[in-house]
Amino acid sequence: MAEVSKIKSNNGKTIAIVVKKDFKKEGVNFISDPDFPLQLGISNYKKNGEIKAHFHIENEIKINKIQEIVYIKKGKTLVNLYNQDGYNFKSIELTTGDIIFFVEGGHGFKMLEETDIVEVKQGPYFGRDKDKRVIE
Repeated sequence: MAEVSKIKSNNGKTIAIVVKKDFKKEGVNFISDPDFPLQLGISNYKKNGEIKAHFHIENEIKINKIQEIVYIKKGKTLVNLYNQDGYNFKSIELTTGDIIFFVEGGHGFKMLEETDIVEVKQGPYFGRDKDKRVIE
């Protein structure tokens, strides 16, 4: 698998973006499309590089799509990807240091060994019953 891979469903929609642990490209690299409601940037700076201190300007933003980023802190997992119709069209294995950005569709995990993950998504969180529709 390439260092960065866009995984698309049969209809061409990007379902997920995988960033393998060995991805390293100088400078600021946004993996997400500019119009995504969640942005993922992976940057590489030389010694003494700097990001100027800053604030983010408050803007009212309407978000109608929840996206999620998962970082595999430690371990190994099989990620099952589902298209918008709930069809499991692809499974990929992720290991320590890998990142997956869920853009569309659904997803599930099967831990292949003890695994620690870090998840980032838009809030607020309304609880499992109001935030998730389980795929059977």
